[in-house]
Amino acid sequence: MSTSALRGNVVTVSSGTDVLMGTNADGSPVTWLQSNWPFVSWAIFLFGAGWLMASRNDIRAEEPWKKQRWYGWLACVAYCLHQSEEHAYDLRGWRYSFVPTLNLGPLGAMYGELCKEYNSSEDSLGVVSCPLDPKIVLYVNTILIWFGFGGCMVVAQYFGEGRFWFSTYLNWGMAVVNGIGGHIAPALLTSSYNPGVVQSLVMVPFGIWILLGSGRPILCLLNGIVSHAMLAIGVTIVFRLQTDEAVTMFVLMLFVALPVPLGLSSVVYSWDQSNKASKTK
Repeated sequence: MSTSALRGNVVTVSSGTDVLMGTNADGSPVTWLQSNWPFVSWAIFLFGAGWLMASRNDIRAEEPWKKQRWYGWLACVAYCLHQSEEHAYDLRGWRYSFVPTLNLGPLGAMYGELCKEYNSSEDSLGVVSCPLDPKIVLYVNTILIWFGFGGCMVVAQYFGEGRFWFSTYLNWGMAVVNGIGGHIAPALLTSSYNPGVVQSLVMVPFGIWILLGSGRPILCLLNGIVSHAMLAIGVTIVFRLQTDEAVTMFVLMLFVALPVPLGLSSVVYSWDQSNKASKTK
């Protein structure tokens, strides 16, 4: 395994493959799924983009829920493209380069003391696997986006009679916060490319436009901030308390992926219905 790139605190073309050839921070081997799930995201993007194009007339439909459904699935499809740039191959052709880029960048530096023993042990062989490793990245991305964004749209369409459609905007709030805080801001701070930033330059302005039409853009952004705060808390719990990575991240990410946006959407729906009722009296 080549480790010189990571030991020198410089991310190179081999850094991502070094991570995948090593172990997770807990010493477990990197599995096939942990290495290759981003290609499933690429497939979801291709299929989803085709469906969105075929149903683009929903944007102009008289039924408001059709427009919300279209934009909700767009968030999922767009984010799958985002994941592909981050974790499959970035625009330089580098494999799985987001993890070493974040771990060695300004966001990773926030966990410097916490990660010291994991990134400097003899077993690590110089591979920086804290605060992110392939196992954590798998659970964060699949639970938040595949099961979260997608699950919210399924629940909104088949349950609640309109109660959960606002989750469309809440999911876009998460995407906007990630694009700004996880990619655009670090790119500006380091004056360098990071995997996912190019897609973010398109996703974030479009997402802001969608949020401005939601009627509650601040609430949507707060949802995104809460999601990322829970991610940060989960990482801290894993490394400080040495809890099981899979269980910890699964539980916390599932909580912010479904109960939080669906619950907020239900509250917003109740408020709107109550306001409508009071105006008709």
